Amino acid sequence: LGSALAPSFPVLLVGRVVAAAGAAAYTPGAGAVAAALVRPELRGRALAVVVGGLTVATALGVPLGDLAGDRLGWRYALGIVAVACLAVAAGVAAIMPTLPGGPRVGLRTRLNVLRRPAVLTILPLTVLGMAASYTVYAYSVPALRAVGVRESAGMLFLYGLGAVLGNLAAGYATDRWGARRVLPAAYLVMSVSLGALAWMAAAGAPSLVGLLVLGWGASSWCQTPPQQHRLIAAAPGESPLVVSLNSSAIYAGIGAGTLLGGLTLPAGAALTFGVGAALAVVALAFALLTRSAGEAAT
Repeated sequence: LGSALAPSFPVLLVGRVVAAAGAAAYTPGAGAVAAALVRPELRGRALAVVVGGLTVATALGVPLGDLAGDRLGWRYALGIVAVACLAVAAGVAAIMPTLPGGPRVGLRTRLNVLRRPAVLTILPLTVLGMAASYTVYAYSVPALRAVGVRESAGMLFLYGLGAVLGNLAAGYATDRWGARRVLPAAYLVMSVSLGALAWMAAAGAPSLVGLLVLGWGASSWCQTPPQQHRLIAAAPGESPLVVSLNSSAIYAGIGAGTLLGGLTLPAGAALTFGVGAALAVVALAFALLTRSAGEAAT
């Protein structure tokens, strides 16, 4: 709301920072609450529902925001978002059951959880996986243009559709077969999809781009539910803490991937796709080497 009413760009920027901080604070709390509300055998699906909101927002937020901005103006678009947030907050306050709160946790305690070998082993995989995807996704329009896509909106919709389907499938599969099987499959699909797109960009021979983008989106967003599941299993008494650390790892991976994509794109989209594929292969190897971490409940 502050952004919508901002009288100047600096005030708008401050409003966006505050909004981002609120989103970053909400996401781990929502994941921890979802895990606490269900039986352990349904935890993966509950986490997938929470992450599903993020994937739907990723898929639809940008095009809907562009449409609202074009038709109504950016102030009205931001105002609509603010009203929607207030409505959601009221709904959560009305229907959310009371859950026992934990003690206040200081920074030292937060860092102490990193001393657990399983937690310290699991988190780098989140960084690797998100970096692999966002090396390309942050620059998806010019990257897709290099494989013959003239209108990127449809392809970005396919990416978003894949993200939603992959996230929901990952929640179910994690509950049924465990994270140790879901994660390697995700990184294998990501490495193949990005590797094939790298070859197409280099050879100038686009084929089945839509299917590859769908697989790329699905594999990118099916990693979060099993990763959160592993972390909660590794530190069941500190689930809000470890889920928040996973959110930090997600943002770190997005930042690292965006940086790598920016450095490689001037040399050609084939290199950008290739770096993303290489990171996915590294993530696959890391997932296989560390698959016993957090295994107790997965």
